[in-house]
Amino acid sequence: MTTDSSNSKSQLTMMPIHKKQIEIKTHNDLKNIIFLMFLYFLQGIPIGLTASLPYILSSRNVSYSHQAIFSFASWPFAIKLLWAPIVDSLHIKRIGKRKSWLVPIQYLIGFFMILFANDVHEMIEINKKINTNEIYMLTSIFFMFTFLAATQDIAVDGWGLTMLSKEKSSWASICNNAGSTAGILVGNSLFLILESKNFSNNYIRPFFGLESQKYGLVDLSGFMHFFGLVFIVSTTLILFLKQEKNFYHDESLDNNLSIKETFNLLNKIIKLDSIKTLLLILFTSKVAFATSSIRILKMIEAGVPKETLGLLNSFFQFIQILTPILASNFFDLTKPLEAFLKIYPIRIVVTLLLAIWVYITPQFFDINYGYPFQYFFLYMILNSIYCLIFSSMALFKTAFFTEISDKNIGGTYMTLLNTIANIGVQWPTTLALYLVDALSIKACVFETKPNMKELSTKKFFKDFLKTMHENTCFTQFEQKNCHSYGAKCIIQSDAFYFLTVICAFIGVIWMIKFKKPIFNLQSISKSDWKIIQVKNNQHLFK
Repeated sequence: MTTDSSNSKSQLTMMPIHKKQIEIKTHNDLKNIIFLMFLYFLQGIPIGLTASLPYILSSRNVSYSHQAIFSFASWPFAIKLLWAPIVDSLHIKRIGKRKSWLVPIQYLIGFFMILFANDVHEMIEINKKINTNEIYMLTSIFFMFTFLAATQDIAVDGWGLTMLSKEKSSWASICNNAGSTAGILVGNSLFLILESKNFSNNYIRPFFGLESQKYGLVDLSGFMHFFGLVFIVSTTLILFLKQEKNFYHDESLDNNLSIKETFNLLNKIIKLDSIKTLLLILFTSKVAFATSSIRILKMIEAGVPKETLGLLNSFFQFIQILTPILASNFFDLTKPLEAFLKIYPIRIVVTLLLAIWVYITPQFFDINYGYPFQYFFLYMILNSIYCLIFSSMALFKTAFFTEISDKNIGGTYMTLLNTIANIGVQWPTTLALYLVDALSIKACVFETKPNMKELSTKKFFKDFLKTMHENTCFTQFEQKNCHSYGAKCIIQSDAFYFLTVICAFIGVIWMIKFKKPIFNLQSISKSDWKIIQVKNNQHLFK
């Protein structure tokens, strides 16, 4: 009897302890989810800021060849596989595997934001014309920011795998999507809105009873200084207050490989016949949509306010968040590559429709009122369809990657596939920006009838007259020479539309060429994607 009562008492005393442990674990998960989301939010700030620069550069009449140079600032996320194994392998044990990289990287982002804030502000906001040297300087600065953000992403992705308990591990991807999207919206859309003089004077200042000013609520320098301090302060708190602890240990093979072993593993993956075909598909599939990023720049060139486009971008981001729900109702996600191929021609058609929309955009402009509400409403409908298609294709791609990745080396496998997919997006965009500038015919013309007597005394006038009917605004020297005579460089034949049609045609050929290989990849056995097999709890190469 005594024994029974003592056992009974023991069970009663253990029950609240067990309940308390669950509550503590849940509480820790909640704190870690918020913390992880904040880290991804910080990552999104320099990415969003980098993405906003083409909008600003376009409003400063920067050429597309210069935009092509600046597009290299976005490349680090496409090529982070080159240094990801170093981040995953080297660390200071006393600090922690992920904090060893996270802390110095975030400090560097913060310090560099403050250090370069005034220089960037002077080049973009103060200088009336941005020359080639300044474009190279801006590209270098923002390439560095994106490189640091990509490195922070590697560390945070790794920490996210071990920070949360097994029950909440799926929240890591949610934190990634929600946090980085919020950061990008702040660095891009919110910055463009607050930086705009017109938007601030028309909507924000009147709401608070403030007088109109010749500038926006914030400028680039102030924005960079503020978030530079945010990075430094938050990283200091992380260094001293946040301990790196694992809820469980990842037993996958690639979590314990050296740098050399990781690159050897990548080499073995690439040698698979199925992977070779898939990488070729990923590398070429986005050629059909190479001019898509130029579309916004063309709209800004036509006088559409960049801050309004930034505001609309936040709505389009919301559409992309809804994509997984909508796509699952219309497509078979168990065959993601086939779904990708089905939606591919629809995206080509919508891309051509949006090019037509850009072409007719100036017809909506009113000299007194600017662009009417109807213009933006119709654009929202058309671009929302494009965003749904774009996001659905990205969803199908990720679903297929998850399906085929060898789970024993999941991190390395997924990183390789995502890297090639990202490069497949970046190289056509950069090339298209160069080609639009190179193939467009720009003539130097006078807006008003020139005083020929006055001009005849100027240097190089004979050469100027000789080339008036040629492509006289191709180089910076020719553009400067044109402006020195009071003339203006006018695009007479815009290569954007020609290239959009050519890329669409290439896309149709691509579909015909790769239709059979895509169906074959979807149907082959999962074992054909594996290079590791497990026997007696040991990982062995096939």
